Amino acid sequence: MVSAAFSLPALMGTPAHADNSATTPSFEIQGTERALFSAPTADRVNEQVPIARNAISRCDRTAFNGAIAEITEQASVRRAIAGDQTLGENAFFESRDADDASMLDRLRGDLFREWRAACDKPQPTSAAIFGAGASFFAGILNLPRQAFLGFENAVTLAQTIGVAVGEDEARTTGGSLDGSIFFPGHGIFGSQGFWTAFGYLRTTANASGTAQTIDPNGDGLLIPGPLGGASGFALVSAGGLNVVQNATYEVDAEWDSFYAKGGLPFDCGDVKVTPFVGVAYSEQESMSRFTGSIPGFGRNFAYNTAVYVDTLSGFVGVDLEKDLGRVSVHGGGLVSIDSNDGNGTDRLSFTGVADSQASLSNDETTYGGRAWAGLTFGNDKSPFKLSIDATYIYQENLPVIERDGTNPSRLTYDDGDAIIGSIRTTFRF
Repeated sequence: MVSAAFSLPALMGTPAHADNSATTPSFEIQGTERALFSAPTADRVNEQVPIARNAISRCDRTAFNGAIAEITEQASVRRAIAGDQTLGENAFFESRDADDASMLDRLRGDLFREWRAACDKPQPTSAAIFGAGASFFAGILNLPRQAFLGFENAVTLAQTIGVAVGEDEARTTGGSLDGSIFFPGHGIFGSQGFWTAFGYLRTTANASGTAQTIDPNGDGLLIPGPLGGASGFALVSAGGLNVVQNATYEVDAEWDSFYAKGGLPFDCGDVKVTPFVGVAYSEQESMSRFTGSIPGFGRNFAYNTAVYVDTLSGFVGVDLEKDLGRVSVHGGGLVSIDSNDGNGTDRLSFTGVADSQASLSNDETTYGGRAWAGLTFGNDKSPFKLSIDATYIYQENLPVIERDGTNPSRLTYDDGDAIIGSIRTTFRF
C-alpha cells in the first residue's frame, strides 16, 4: 500500500513540480527581486504580492495577513513535494521545490519588513512630554581692553591716553538649569508639535594681569580722574621719579540670565529642523580694579569700577539634529537684539587726597549671536540623555570705561567673544 504522502505528487500532476533540470529560477515574482523554478507557484504568488502591497499602503492588517497566508501555503506545498521527492528518489537528491520553498520564506520576510516600516510605527500621542536638564560649561572669554593712565610729552605737551591696558582674556565657567514641554500633534505648518523651554544660567568670568613697570621715559605721567580735569593727577619725570611699579589689573564679572523660548520641530527626512524664537533677561555685574605704586613720589593709586547692566533680549534661531541610532549629532545658531540699561561708578583713590568718583550710565541697543555643535548620547525616546557641545558666542554689550583726562569717565559698550565647551544631562518624563 502506498502512503498518501508518497502519492501527493502524482495526484497534483506533472505541472506542480519545479523544473529540477534548471540551474537558475526563471519565473519572476513581479515587483521583487525573487524568482521561482515552478511556473504555477509563481503565478499564484504573483496574484498575492499586489494584494499584500496594497494592504501595506492602507495598513490593512486583515488583507495583509490573508495574502501572507496564501504565500505561506504555497511554501508549505513546495516543501511537502520536495520532501516526497527526496524520499522517493535518494537522500542526496537536490529538489528545486525546496529552493522555491526557501525563496517564498524570504519573500514573506521582505513583505513583513515593508509592513513594519510602513505600519508598525508608534502612534502619535497628544500627551505632553516633560523634560528637565542641567549643564556645566567652561571656556575662554575675550573681553574688550580697558585703558588706563597716560603720558604727556615734556616738550610738546602732547598727551597720549590709555598707555596701560588690562588683561583681556578671561576664564569663564557656569551652569544652567532648565525645563521643557513638548506638545506632540499640536504643531502648525506641518510641524510635529510645539516645543517650549525655559531656564536659568549663571556665568562667571575672571581676568587678571601684572605689569611690573610703566615708565614714561622722561615724559609726564597722567592719571585721569573720574570727574575729568582737576580730579586727576599729573606727575613730572623729575629724573624718573614718576615710574609706576607693581601695576596690577583684575576684573570679575557675573551674569544671571533667565530665558523662555518656543519652537516647531519639523521632520525633514534624515534631519529634524527646529526653528525657534524667544526672550531673555540678563543681569550683568562687572567689578574691575587697576592699582599701582609710584615710589619716587611715595604715592599709590587705585581705580575701582563697578558696572551693572540689565539686558532684555529677543532672539531667533534654528536647531538641527540627525539621529544616528543611539547617538545623534546636532548644531544650530541664533541671533539676538539686546536692549541694555547700564549704570555704575568709577572711583579713583590717590595717596593723600580724597577719593573722586563719577556716576556712570548708558542705555544702548546692541546685537549678539552664537553657534553650536555637539553629540547627544540617546534619542527622543530615551529617559536620560548626555550631550557634549562646543559653542561660539559673540556679544556687543560688554562694558568699557573711557577716560580722556578732560571729561568725566564715560560708560560705553564694546564687543567680545567666547569659546566654551559644555556637558549637559537631560531627563524625560
